[in-house]
Amino acid sequence: MKKNTLDLKTLLCLLTICFMALTIPSSAQNKTATITGEVLDMDCYMKSGAHGADHKSCGDMCIKGGAPMGILTSDNKVYLLVADDSKKDAYEEAKKHAGEQVTVTGELSEKDGIKGLVVADVKAKS
Repeated sequence: MKKNTLDLKTLLCLLTICFMALTIPSSAQNKTATITGEVLDMDCYMKSGAHGADHKSCGDMCIKGGAPMGILTSDNKVYLLVADDSKKDAYEEAKKHAGEQVTVTGELSEKDGIKGLVVADVKAKS
């Protein structure tokens, strides 16, 4: 009987460790963030580095045509902007600001080296 008790304790300990290992990475991976920077047309930015006021009209056209968007921060980090299915208006608002400075709030995520921000709110910089 003593052996069964020890085995049960060991099993419970292992299950607890497995549960903790599975829950810690998922909660640590995504967090809410607010990022300020320039809205990018990712097609032109990745091909030729194009951005800024001189690229605004092209960026507008490319984004309206379906090109993915990103945000370029002052320290040259780029985040892919991703639509939140429950807050599509915020993503649509970001589309109006190609080449402009905005502040974007959303869920920060990183997958295979790509940093992304699931857009929940966009405010144009005045």
